[in-house]
Amino acid sequence: MKIIIIGAGLVGSSLAEHLLHQGHAIAVIEQNHLRCEQLGDKLDVLVVEGSGSNPEDLENAGIENADMLVASTPVDEVNLTACMIARQYEVPHRIARIRNADFITGNNRMKAEHFGITKVIYPEENTLNAVLNLVETPFAIDAQDFAHRSILLRSYRITGDMPIAHRNLMELRNDPLGNNLLVVAIIRDEEVIIPRGDTVIEPGDKPLFIFPRDARDKVLKLVGVDAGEKVKAIVFGDTHTAINIARALQKEIDTVIYIDPDLEHGNLAATKLHGIDVLHGSGEDVDVLKEANVRFADFFIAASEHNDENVMSCLLAKSEGAREAIAIVNNDRHIDLFLSIGINHIINPRQLTANGILDAILPGYVSAALHIQKTDIDVLRLYVSANAPVAHKPLKRSWKRVLGVSIVGAVLRDDAMIIPTGDTILLPDDLVIVFTRAVGIRRVRKLFGSDEQALASSHA
Repeated sequence: MKIIIIGAGLVGSSLAEHLLHQGHAIAVIEQNHLRCEQLGDKLDVLVVEGSGSNPEDLENAGIENADMLVASTPVDEVNLTACMIARQYEVPHRIARIRNADFITGNNRMKAEHFGITKVIYPEENTLNAVLNLVETPFAIDAQDFAHRSILLRSYRITGDMPIAHRNLMELRNDPLGNNLLVVAIIRDEEVIIPRGDTVIEPGDKPLFIFPRDARDKVLKLVGVDAGEKVKAIVFGDTHTAINIARALQKEIDTVIYIDPDLEHGNLAATKLHGIDVLHGSGEDVDVLKEANVRFADFFIAASEHNDENVMSCLLAKSEGAREAIAIVNNDRHIDLFLSIGINHIINPRQLTANGILDAILPGYVSAALHIQKTDIDVLRLYVSANAPVAHKPLKRSWKRVLGVSIVGAVLRDDAMIIPTGDTILLPDDLVIVFTRAVGIRRVRKLFGSDEQALASSHA
């Protein structure tokens, strides 16, 4: 496809790099001269220095022949204007990053289609879902959902006292707690294992699990988490994001306390957060954290305007006894450092926005989990062609050639997601998500049809 991306910040540049890797023709429009130079040096894409709201710049980017426009700047007005212009040029797909929540809450005067948008990406929603993913599965080291949050992808660090430890995958399949659980990869020390039925999960392993949402409580029992225990969360921040997180958590857990460093914003928060204690103070003030009883908190979530404040308040909360600390950080620098010094999770809204756009463009897109990124595991999205060797056969027969190096993680069929077993039969037009070691990529692609079709398949 010919895709025009508006904006070359973290979101736009991430999109350009990923979509270029898929073989799409990419043009990027960016106002900042330095960003234009950096992107042009890094990627083989057409870079136009200009504005997405300027028809001339859009024409220079090739809008007359574009299949898709993605408006990913942080400015709603630019993204709206770009989509309206793209509609005049009859661009079929017009995706916009929009901060104004009225576009997704059903306001009749603010319908996205009135502005030429075919798909809205709302950054607040992506951030909120990322927090909920972590809270609903405590102690997970990686957490993401796909297929409209119906399928959960989680990673845990296994300890010897977990019920899942010292058991092989065949045993788990026969256990009522694990019969809906699929282990797609295991990281053991520096080694990556694509498991088989006789693979044993050992203490220290970091397995990656896929399971349906309704199996969550069973999986939590396997990793030693009591899904029925009471949970307390403290949310710190002076932003709408912080208010939205607190309000969403109130529906999911027992106790939520909100700390706001800004008195005026705190008064506003108190009018919106009914049934939640709202405190005024700094997340970097030990006395404030003690007043909130942070030592009994299962989760401390920092979502202020300032990255440094979020990091420092999380570190202080951990030192005072909070079980897990989650920091909202709007850049991707020093993430490994923050994690190494005690913060459990870093949530980057801009990267989540890029992932949300990719999910809209590539149905079934799976963002590589943090611990997978440091391995030779690839996540492939492949369509089953009519004459594919893998079609019309149970996986236990068709998958023998790549057993041990690749595994089918999920199958999308008619908008439904299937977690496969050995008896699952793949059908033409199924979209299949495969976790594979690099050595198995070529063999996996051959199973899905011709080389041309394989090359058109998408990495997640």
